[in-house]
Amino acid sequence: MSLFSVTPGARAEGELARVLATGPFSKALSRAIDHSGLGLGRVKERLARAGVSISTTTLSYWRTGRTRPERPESLRAVALLEELLGLPAKSLLDLLHRPEDDLPAFRRLVGWDRLWDPREPVLSVLHSFESSDEPSLMLLSLHESLHIGTDRALTRQRVREVVRATDEPVQTRVVVLRGCAPGSPPRLSATRYCVPGRTEVLPDQALIVSELVSDRLLAPGETAIFEYEFEYTDGVPDDRYDRRFRHSMPEHLLEIHFAPEAMPERCHSYRLDHASGPERDVTDVPLSTLSPAITFTSAVRPGIRGMSWTWPAEPG
Repeated sequence: MSLFSVTPGARAEGELARVLATGPFSKALSRAIDHSGLGLGRVKERLARAGVSISTTTLSYWRTGRTRPERPESLRAVALLEELLGLPAKSLLDLLHRPEDDLPAFRRLVGWDRLWDPREPVLSVLHSFESSDEPSLMLLSLHESLHIGTDRALTRQRVREVVRATDEPVQTRVVVLRGCAPGSPPRLSATRYCVPGRTEVLPDQALIVSELVSDRLLAPGETAIFEYEFEYTDGVPDDRYDRRFRHSMPEHLLEIHFAPEAMPERCHSYRLDHASGPERDVTDVPLSTLSPAITFTSAVRPGIRGMSWTWPAEPG
């Protein structure tokens, strides 16, 4: 027997104090919840009684490091959690200023709020899909092919994704697309190796949010392909396209096919760290009537990547 024995309760409190001092946020929150003896359902209920609505899925993502609180409402919830769990004031909030390095890069999801303007109505829809958009389905490769007609409007988009299940069985992906004209969102016209699941359309914002469901439940380590196609019918000239990434991935290929009779004057690729950020890594993209404009990115980081182009002035 040890001369200086430590009770399990004292050991747990010491471990909680250590992780509150060193982080990361996800581990500190997880230990604090475990130490409190409260389940996520009871934590959610107590937050709701205090006037903050946070889903158990979101709480689970926070404690595993899949997402981090970013919105003002989420930060208010963290402050309430400190009080609810009996923690020192700002002990969790201070940890949010430190990076989360305990998970692989592809598991560290950024919030939808970073990728969409906070005023966008689509955010509430995306949060309702949160339990379906599992980070357990890792994107290994994404190939997008867009076609723009002689009227300068996007007509169709074909996408091929190679995905792999990581640490738990998973079957769904969530995709978001936007058209140019209110009342005319894109339409999911074809799928291969997957089928449409739950779909929400926001006509006024020309947005569609859709689950894509694999033809089978993917076991951890299993690789699969998702292929799908969208049609655009708004007939409004386009001058840019972007894809929003919640986590890192190995490679992204974007190709845009312009009608030979309607070529833009210039084209460039770019990335944004968040929805309102400046364009970074701006690179000119060569244009040819014989081949598509392409941009290829390896080791894609969370954020927004796309292409923008300039049309010649209309005659007269």
